[in-house]
Amino acid sequence: MPIGLAAAALFLYLLWGGNPVAAKLALTGLPPIGLAGLRFALAASFLGIWCAARREPVLPARDEMRPLLINGLLFTAQIATFHLGVFWSSANHSSVLVNSFPIFVAVFAHFYLVGDRLSPSKVLGIALGFIGVVAVFFDRWGNEPGVMIRGDLVLILSALILGWQNTYFKDVLERVSPYKSVFSQMAMCVPIYLIYSVAFEGLLHARVDAVILGALAYQGIIVGAFSFTAWALILRRVPVSKLAVFAFSTPVWGVILSYLILGEPLTWMLAAGVGLVAVGIAIAARA
Repeated sequence: MPIGLAAAALFLYLLWGGNPVAAKLALTGLPPIGLAGLRFALAASFLGIWCAARREPVLPARDEMRPLLINGLLFTAQIATFHLGVFWSSANHSSVLVNSFPIFVAVFAHFYLVGDRLSPSKVLGIALGFIGVVAVFFDRWGNEPGVMIRGDLVLILSALILGWQNTYFKDVLERVSPYKSVFSQMAMCVPIYLIYSVAFEGLLHARVDAVILGALAYQGIIVGAFSFTAWALILRRVPVSKLAVFAFSTPVWGVILSYLILGEPLTWMLAAGVGLVAVGIAIAARA
């Protein structure tokens, strides 16, 4: 893997490590699905302007509609479960659980992508990562209200969907440009989120301040517009399982930032879970 692509991938995972922290800050004033809608409305706007300036088409052709629709539905489900999970859980648990998705990528790629098979090393990595997820989940057991445990379960579901979506997305990128792929998934989810939030979450009555707006801008512009597009461009050139090796750093960054910015506790069980997930991802992706 070229050193430039490796450095870019590692930087993207660093940015994603801060995403649950930014989401937790924004959720102090915005409802979860409404935050998702505003976040990707902002991201889609910036990406659309950038593509227009570069004369990059973002509207799909007829033969591209079906794969983009499937990818968009997976994306919509994953982002919704992520925001709900962060809302109910904590930023540090969110960082570990949702970023365990490369473990699921390794499994899905075995059945879906040609030449990306499971090996004994990958199975070992998957097993270690799964034990790490269990450790993080049981970090709360008996000490937190049920709503926090529900959030952790939703985050595990979000990681599973993200693993599925990343695997499918790799196949989509073989047929559709990265700009169309990223823009279409954002354009699909925004109206669904905003309509739901206005109808059921009271989005129009939300109250925001400078911190919430800054966290929203980070999620929408840095993570949404920049990171998703950069990820798609890199993913087009690198096998998804090899690229996922760098994901080992994301839960580590997320837990550190959660501790430094939000003051969330760092327990020995959480630390053990972070370590197992990180090692599991590294082993599974390198194999």
